[in-house]
Amino acid sequence: MNKLTLLYAEDDQETRENYAFVLKQYFNEVYAVKDGKEALTVYREKKPDVLLLDISMPLIDGLDVAKEIRRNDKVIPIIMLTAHSEHDRLMKAVNLQLEAYLIKPIDNLILKNTMLSLISRLTNKDIVYLNNGFSWDKISSDLYYQDEHIKLTKKETLLVQHLGNKAGNYFSRDSLIISIWHDELPNESHDNKLIQLVYRMNAKTASYANTSIQLIQNSYDLGYKLALT
Repeated sequence: MNKLTLLYAEDDQETRENYAFVLKQYFNEVYAVKDGKEALTVYREKKPDVLLLDISMPLIDGLDVAKEIRRNDKVIPIIMLTAHSEHDRLMKAVNLQLEAYLIKPIDNLILKNTMLSLISRLTNKDIVYLNNGFSWDKISSDLYYQDEHIKLTKKETLLVQHLGNKAGNYFSRDSLIISIWHDELPNESHDNKLIQLVYRMNAKTASYANTSIQLIQNSYDLGYKLALT
């Protein structure tokens, strides 16, 4: 068993007890709570590694719990439990960066595979698993699409290195410019250089995955970040 911990929020007592028992096969500790208010309290006290939240709970629902946690924690994996009838509601919550969503009643094999995949990623801290099958090796500074190594320029490598230090978090334009063009005196031209570098990087990765989804995401106010799985 790994040393990771999980916070599991489900208002139905029988369901909560049954799945807490199953989840203890995969996690060192499972904190099972009955509503969203208790989930936030336990999250702040215990600092779990993974969140498994029912979308419909008393007091505070799962989406509002996730929104509150995402204010300060952009990285913790959040898995949402949802009924078929709640699917449209869940799809509107794309900004919550959910790890996955599971349809209730939960298929045991899907639950197992989801948890094992997540645990594998969390316990291998040297590998950052990114969107659309990409991964970043923090030790060797290599980017892969599935098992294929992607050749990067020096500046592209520095860009992903910086973003990969805390993957999923935004980095300001200034911090990226200072890190990537560390041997130059920053001036107004570097803003455009950064924009062009990110554009070329996204175009390169999109050609591998045959997708328009960007590996490096941009926010005017916050800066840039790597898109996680």
